[in-house]
Amino acid sequence: MRKQSKKASRGDYVPIPLHPEFPLSPLNYTRRTNVSPIAPHVHDCFEIGYCHEGTGIFVIENKIFSFRPGDAVIINHREIHIMKSSRSDEVTVWNFLNLDPAALLSGHIGLHEKCLETESLCGASFENLIRSETSPEIGHTILEIINEIKEEPDGYRSRVRALVWSLMVQLHRRGGAASVEGPVPQRRKISRISSAVEHILENYSTPIEMTTLAGLCHMSVSNFRKVFHAAMGCSPQEYIRNIRLKAAASLLQNTTKPVIEIALTTGYPTLSNFNRQFQKTHGTCPRNWRKNHMHP
Repeated sequence: MRKQSKKASRGDYVPIPLHPEFPLSPLNYTRRTNVSPIAPHVHDCFEIGYCHEGTGIFVIENKIFSFRPGDAVIINHREIHIMKSSRSDEVTVWNFLNLDPAALLSGHIGLHEKCLETESLCGASFENLIRSETSPEIGHTILEIINEIKEEPDGYRSRVRALVWSLMVQLHRRGGAASVEGPVPQRRKISRISSAVEHILENYSTPIEMTTLAGLCHMSVSNFRKVFHAAMGCSPQEYIRNIRLKAAASLLQNTTKPVIEIALTTGYPTLSNFNRQFQKTHGTCPRNWRKNHMHP
């Protein structure tokens, strides 16, 4: 697993050194429990990942995604992110790679090709989490890149370049979302409240006080609420609810745990409150939602 400095504990910038001849990082093999050892951070290059085992939650900027095996992730160099598993008894297994697509393909693909740019592959409406059932070709391409890097067969660098070019074309056909300048000011805002985001992600199963979150960010409660809303586009209470409901949906979809146990695990002390909040968000009760979305 690629080591990251302790300084990366508060939404910090974590540069990844890439060799100029072949600007792609060593393969990062990550085993993660529901207590995340790596706090919110942002890199200086493009990142791709593939989930081999486990389920959990990825928070990327102000977006919350649940994941399961076969899913892939795309993270722009602008985006603060953090990940953890759904349950305390579960380990998630991922491979991650950092790269510079334009530099990697320089001299092989014309630099005028618009599919080389990564700036549009981020933003509020960009879906960073690539579902195995909706875009299997993207996940397959990422897995092929990982396997080439892992095994290093003859000609693997040429094969990796071909696969990265294919991946970039696939991603641009799928559609980008961001303006070039949009996410930068947001990153600065998010870094101010990243301690609170980390605390929420690690403690959403228990009551969370606004005074605790504000104190972690060295702000008054009123100022914290304003900064949080400016960064995430919702109130801290709404964000906590969104995290809890994403975690609950992941457990409903990927486990056979009783609904009442899932409610308690995700921070709802009563089944009635959980049912009400879930129905409001998903338009149906947890039991019916599970019937339609249960992963085989």
